[in-house]
This record gives sequence, C-alpha cells and structure tokens, in this order.
Amino acid sequence: MSREGMVTGRDVMFPPDRPGGPEQGLMAVVARNSAFVLASQVLIRIAAFVFSVYVVRRLGAVQFGQYSTVMAYVAIFGIFTDLGMAPYSVREMAEDHQRTGWLLPNSVAIRLLLSLVVLFVAPLSAFWLGKEESLVWGILIASAGQIVWAFQGPLACALIARERLDYDATFAFIERVVFWSLGTLALLGGMGFIGLILASLVGVGARALLSTWVLLRRLGTNRFELNMRRWPSLLHGALPFGVSGIAFMLRQRFDTILMSFILSDQAVGWYNVPFNLIGMLLLLAFTVGQAMYPSMARAHVREPDALRRLTHRAVRYLLILSLPIAVGGIILAERIVVTLYTEEFMRSALILQVMLGALPSLFLLELLGRLANALHLERRLARVTVINAGITVALNLVLVPALGVLGAALAFVLSRTINLFQNLWLIGKDRLLGQRWGALPRVFLAASLMGVAVFFLREFHLAVSIGVGAVLYGLLLFGLRVLEWREMTRLVRMIPWRREAGRTVRGAAK
Repeated sequence: MSREGMVTGRDVMFPPDRPGGPEQGLMAVVARNSAFVLASQVLIRIAAFVFSVYVVRRLGAVQFGQYSTVMAYVAIFGIFTDLGMAPYSVREMAEDHQRTGWLLPNSVAIRLLLSLVVLFVAPLSAFWLGKEESLVWGILIASAGQIVWAFQGPLACALIARERLDYDATFAFIERVVFWSLGTLALLGGMGFIGLILASLVGVGARALLSTWVLLRRLGTNRFELNMRRWPSLLHGALPFGVSGIAFMLRQRFDTILMSFILSDQAVGWYNVPFNLIGMLLLLAFTVGQAMYPSMARAHVREPDALRRLTHRAVRYLLILSLPIAVGGIILAERIVVTLYTEEFMRSALILQVMLGALPSLFLLELLGRLANALHLERRLARVTVINAGITVALNLVLVPALGVLGAALAFVLSRTINLFQNLWLIGKDRLLGQRWGALPRVFLAASLMGVAVFFLREFHLAVSIGVGAVLYGLLLFGLRVLEWREMTRLVRMIPWRREAGRTVRGAAK
C-alpha cells in the first residue's frame, strides 16, 4: 500500500480536523456508523416486529413451525457457501481498500459455485430424510436464495469494510420493505410460508442491485480482478472464520432441526416465537458490534490503546442495555406473549423467561467475537466456537428428548453462558476491562431496582409497566452515576453532520 493510500486511510479513520486525537476520531467513526445503522435497524426492527407478529398469527403454531424448520435447515447449508469469506474479507478490505478489487469478484465466484451445490444437496437430503412435500419445496426455494446471497453477501462486506454502514443499513431497510409488502400479499393470497420465502428472494435481489450501484457509481470501486489462482489463498485465509461460522450456525439452529424430527411442528413454533424475539432484542448489540468491527480492525494496527479504551466503554454500554431488558422481560413474559401472539402460544412464555437469562451473554458475545477477529485471534476463536458447538449439540441431544421444548431453552442458556466465559478467557479480562470494574455493580443495582418496580406494576397495562420501568431505569443510571450527561453529550457530538459525512465519503473513495 502506498504512503498516499495510508494517509488517506488515516484521514478517514482519524479525521485530522477533529479534536481529541486518535481515540476521538475512532469514536466518531463508530458513532456515525452506529447512528446510521441504529436508526435504520430501529425502523427495520419495529416494522419487522409488527410483521412477524402478523405472520405468526396468520400462520398459526403449526405452519410457523414448518417455516422455522425450512429457514433453519437452509441456514445450516447456507454457511457452507460462505466458508468464512465474509468476515475475512471485511477485515482485509478494511485494512486496505485496494484489496476490494480482487476480494469482491473472487468471493462472488466461489460463493456462486457453492450455492449451486447447496441448491441440489439441501432439498434432496430433506427428501431422503422423509420430510413432507411442502417442506421439501420450501427448502428448494429457500436454497435458491443462496444464489442471490452469493452476490449480496460480498457486496455488503465491501460497504462495511469502507465503513459505509449508512448505505448498507438503508439498503437493508429497502430489502425488508419489499419483503414485508410482497409477504403480506402472499399471506393474504393464501400462499402460506412458501409465499414468504419467495418475497424474501425478491427483497434480497433489490438490495444487491442497490449495493452494486453504490460501489460502482458513488464509491469508485470499478477495478476488479477475477483470478482463480487467488482462490486457494482466499479460502485458506477464510478457513478459521469458516470453521467458526459453521460451528456458530450449528449452535444456532441445531435445536430447531432436532425438534423438527422428534417433536411436533407446533412445538417448533412455540420455541421459535421467543427465539425470534431474542433475535430482535439483539439489534442493539449487533449494531454496536457491526459498527465497531472495521474500526477495531484498523485501530488494532494503528492505535491499540484507543481500541482498548473503546472496548471498555462498549462492554459497559452493552450491559447497560441488556440487563434491564432481561429483568423486565422475565417478569412480563406471559403478558408479552399473550398480548402479541394470543393464548395459542401461551407455552412460549416460559420458554421466553428461560431464554432471556442468556441475553447479557448474547449482547457481549456480539462484541467479543468481532474483537477476537480484529485481534487476529480467529484460529483460536474457531477452536472455541467448535468446542461450544459440540457442547450445544450434546446439551440438546440430552435435554430435548427428556424435557422437550423447555430442554432446548435450557440448552440455549447454558451453551451461551459457557461461550461467554470461553471468549473472556480467549481475549483476556484485562483487555476488556482492566481495573475498570467500578460502574458494573451499579449497573446491576439499577437493573435490580427497576425489576422490583416492574414486578409491582405487572398487573397494570403492559405499556405502563414497560414505560415506567424504562424511565425509572434511566433516572437510576444517572442517579447512580453509571452515566453522565457530559459523556452522552460527547457521544452525540461525535456523530458527523451531513457535510462532514460527505467529506469522509470522498476520502474513502480516493
């Protein structure tokens, strides 16, 4: 990489006209990315939440269980189309934007070939395993979506690596709008979960076209090199990420696949309602982790001290966000499930209460996994993830036959908690917190006091219980000095206005 390229990269990462030095510049990039991603993702998640409630109510427990089975089945096969190229490409392109020219086209080519294999193997294996005809057709159509993702996945990586999460978040929102619109029409037309899958494919295709346009026209990415001789080095570099990804997806979806064989479709539906709710709650943690990853990768090389201080703050913020959601959700779980999904899903309430016990661990894991990759610990992380996937599979094989859906929920909590301690051991406590433990007990105290208030308000209207709890928790955070107004004001000021963001885009395009 030329000296000129290095200077331009530093200007984007640590803007020279922004006071406060490298750490301030790093926080500014993360704040901008978090703001754009969070704003888009909040809109997406609110609309997705409403749409998912409509889907569950429209399909019922049985068909929703079938839909969940199809998506879990294809997700397991889908990870073999990426093989770790996505996180590897983000890291490599973030460190040097010029690598986009060969990483992007070669990633697309490899993923396209692997997607064609999945398109054949996934539905055929489902047929051999005795799945009913509607599920086999659903798996076939969903597998075709891997071909579309062969393009969109690498395109999203290129945008993220250039720290243009504002573009990626906007296109993700458009994708979901297309999906919700066509999905609603499909459900109203009686197409069931097959219609939902078809609507999803159209949405991803629209997102891929928009991502292509931005990379070519707005960000100046127009020099590409498709060279099969690069494939071995690309796959070798991505291998640790691929092993982690395969193990991660197995850990995420093995429970649903197992239940689809030994329990009823209805039971799968009961389980996946709280599972999907947990996924929506992970919005905030995902936003922080995704926004920080490219910045962490570059700061690890240039400003390790700034990375360490930023990580300390991120851990504290993630606990501030996750603890009240977990405490309040456990107390109000039954009211939440019945209000949203009717009494048909009453059995999902207990599952939700159990699964919320893993929420703080899940929030922290969104950060720790990306931090390990940024620190080039991907090989050790792969071993940790594989071990945890084995633990997850073993727990499910023991607990699901014995306890049914509740056993899957217990396996979910135990495996994620174990994985948190594995990641803490891998990265090191000092690298995450050092001696900065002071605020954490006060975070737990604030969440506990809020929980007491919500418990006494649990018979009130659900909106009242949640609203009062949220306001009280915010006051406790400032009253116990977990947060300070000065700190929050500084974070807001770090978000660039339109003119500054435009300058950053021009710098990134050079």
